[in-house]
Amino acid sequence: MQAAEAVPGVAELSAGASKADQEAALKAMAEWLARDFDQARPTVVAWVQDPALPAEFRSRLLRSAIEAARTAARLTFATDAGPAYQELVDRLPTGPNRSQLHQSYGNLNLQRGQFEKAESLYRLALADGSNRDISKRANVRSSLGVALAQQGRLDDALDQMLQAYRLFEQTEAGPSTDLLKNIGALSVYLEDWTQAVNFSRLAIEQSGPDNPGSTGIYSNLAAALIEQGKLEAALEALERGMAIGAAHGQPSASVISNLGYVLRELGRPKDALEQFERAAELNRVESDAGSLGISLKNIGETLIALDRRQAADVALQKSMAAYREADIKPKRLELYPVLVENLEQLEQFPEALAMMREYRELTEELASADAQARVAELQTAFDLERKERELLESERARLAGEAEVAALQAEQSRERLVNAFLLAGVIMLGLFLALMVRALRLRTQANQLLAEKNAEIDKQHKALGKTNALLHRQSVEDELTGLGNRRSLRQLLGSKTPTALGQSPALLVLVDIDRFKGVNDQFGHAAGDRVLAQFAGALRAVAGPDDVLVRWGGEEFVWLVAKAGISDAPDRCRALADQVGAADFKVFDRHLAITCSMGFSTFDPGVENPQTEFDLALKIADAALYEIKGRGRNGWTGFERRADDPKVFEGSLDIGALIKRDALARKQIQAPTTDPAGHSDAATAGPVNTAG
Repeated sequence: MQAAEAVPGVAELSAGASKADQEAALKAMAEWLARDFDQARPTVVAWVQDPALPAEFRSRLLRSAIEAARTAARLTFATDAGPAYQELVDRLPTGPNRSQLHQSYGNLNLQRGQFEKAESLYRLALADGSNRDISKRANVRSSLGVALAQQGRLDDALDQMLQAYRLFEQTEAGPSTDLLKNIGALSVYLEDWTQAVNFSRLAIEQSGPDNPGSTGIYSNLAAALIEQGKLEAALEALERGMAIGAAHGQPSASVISNLGYVLRELGRPKDALEQFERAAELNRVESDAGSLGISLKNIGETLIALDRRQAADVALQKSMAAYREADIKPKRLELYPVLVENLEQLEQFPEALAMMREYRELTEELASADAQARVAELQTAFDLERKERELLESERARLAGEAEVAALQAEQSRERLVNAFLLAGVIMLGLFLALMVRALRLRTQANQLLAEKNAEIDKQHKALGKTNALLHRQSVEDELTGLGNRRSLRQLLGSKTPTALGQSPALLVLVDIDRFKGVNDQFGHAAGDRVLAQFAGALRAVAGPDDVLVRWGGEEFVWLVAKAGISDAPDRCRALADQVGAADFKVFDRHLAITCSMGFSTFDPGVENPQTEFDLALKIADAALYEIKGRGRNGWTGFERRADDPKVFEGSLDIGALIKRDALARKQIQAPTTDPAGHSDAATAGPVNTAG
């Protein structure tokens, strides 16, 4: 065991060491670990592995060492921490100490990118820590939300973070800075830019604007501001984050990476490339594979903008390898379109096709309609709960104030009555009568005031009802296009109320705007939003009165054509293509030749489980859309389903095999071999870093 002189202030420990000696040893070891982790590590490991020492002492020492390893970025400590955790956890009884050990080891795995393992450890921490302080349990749920978000399970992540928020509200201190930061970062993943900005600013305000830990929050804030088109505000946030990092000798790779993104948006790709390369080098030093993937993707996209596509392919392939290592599925999903587009331009078509197949499989894994709807439900419920709580607090404060005023008036009346008896006994009767009259008048006024307050409360309840109705409408309507969203379609499919759509089989058309990312990258997100809104108008122009139109996500739309069959599909698709071709899409007085690709399938909403029927029809339509995009875009094709057993269509669809088995029948293919003249193929711009 380490000699005492190597650990100042600590005598050599033995099995019979007193509590005071153990506490002194823990304190000295924590200081030594913070001062020189590598020097302290062998002694700490020897003490943690010594079976003669109490298990509780060893577990506390292991937790201290894990937190020091995370701070010093010595993540290889996991090779020592893992066996020690396995040996100690079974020696501890269920309770706070065991829960904290689960949590500390979960934190280490989270930082190493082992998100599934971190998730299981956080769940164990919750199970063993039911009697821990509320704030401690809230912190575990916040970390669990991060682990779930990194696996792409955004609905579960949001659920855990909102549960943590409610727990924190029961404490005097309120929500922690980490939770506010995590909700802000998750909101970036969910593309809720307003919520991301609000929570990031709350986190900065709570942590202090000059706190070295706030650099990552400034990065998240800038990410959301960029998506809102507020580049100047984003640049200001990034410069602030960089100044804080420089002042404390802790440069933030995410801040540097986002600065590069802003520079690229401002038309300075060479300066942007320099910042992205700086960020990538920091990611390598910190062994942060997930953030390295983001930096490499941004390098690849910037090289594309500089027309250096071969070098871009090298960077993008390295980015994919980093994402696979870190297993961050949402980021991989964002990378595929950029990688495929560049491979197509390099005429590496087999590689592009392989990437597209991976992209479709991952999309099917992550893009669950139920998950998207659950996110909307959770956010809506959280907003309603917060507004109702604010109203109740306001009413409680108002009523308390009125009670205080009434008590004061009563006390003043009593004092005047006593004084009157003492000073003028002769006119007691007259004064008494006067006071009675006054009391009657005050009572009348009080009744009138009460009636006015009741009317005001009724008015506020009506306003709350209108707010609830507005929130409900917003939860089922896409704000940008005015079309329905995924939640609205889910509600429609689950409704028992008869509709024209449910009276007969329908046609499902999945529509995708071709090369829409190029519009955003070349002209900005505001221009892209105008194109989406105008495209929605084209859809409305060709849709029937009983049809259902939904913005499915990004530039994808679902069109449910009521009372239509597979034979009607070519005419309906041609009508939309003609309508889009005739529309005048303009950006800065420049005409854009917008086209779309369509995949279709049959859909019967009258079955026992219309949601399952819809999911299968959408899956087949998506396969058709994938095929038409592979043939050059700007066209349509579809499949008629001939097999009734849904098990035939489980997993990724092998279209050729299904056609041979007569489970599917291909319908008309209409697609040009090249894009129409005048198409603008702008360089793509990638997502910013949302990691802290």
